[in-house]
Amino acid sequence: MSGRRPPSRRGARPAAGRAGHILLTGFEPFGPDALNPSRELAKALDGRVVGGLAVRGLVLPVEHRAARQLVDQALGEPGLRAVVQLGLAGGRARVALERVGVNAMDYPMPDNAGRLVSDGRCDPDGPAAYWATLPLPAILRELTAAGIPAYLSYTAGTYLCNFTLYTTLHAVARRGLDVRAGFVHLPYLPAMVAAHGLEEPSMDQALMQRAVEIVLGLALA
Repeated sequence: MSGRRPPSRRGARPAAGRAGHILLTGFEPFGPDALNPSRELAKALDGRVVGGLAVRGLVLPVEHRAARQLVDQALGEPGLRAVVQLGLAGGRARVALERVGVNAMDYPMPDNAGRLVSDGRCDPDGPAAYWATLPLPAILRELTAAGIPAYLSYTAGTYLCNFTLYTTLHAVARRGLDVRAGFVHLPYLPAMVAAHGLEEPSMDQALMQRAVEIVLGLALA
């Protein structure tokens, strides 16, 4: 046996390493899809060490109350240095580095609990928006230099991805945590496009994993 611990199960609170750790979140599949690259990468990178920091993978449910509770618990783990959140943005051809989370909830489809939120707010007492605190321009330069299609995005949507980005940044600010946080949107996997039977952009999982490794490595740059 390799000695590498198995990926964290959803809801688990992984132990922090002595040198600190980076929280990496992904989402369950949702809608008609049986796959979600953000889930696959959160599981694949769980337990890795990047820049001397352990990566703690956490797969979130596509339901905002449960997702928020799990992230809030993970933010309380000792040794947390940064949060990198992943999500799926079908139809995008490049890795999207999200610059801002907005205080809005307007679901384009029901979540996995069957709930459809319209004209809502992530937090009724929160500000209109938060800027992500990862060094996104530096990350973009490194991704481009590595030949990975990527760009800075100013819209994380109004579904669970934006909700998670906004509420994480809000919690970090409210608690006064010295923790950087940001969100990365990923394209479809090729297998998802094949299942859809449509002309859609996709990206190989190995290339997406390389992109996320770069993000993790530069999270504290």
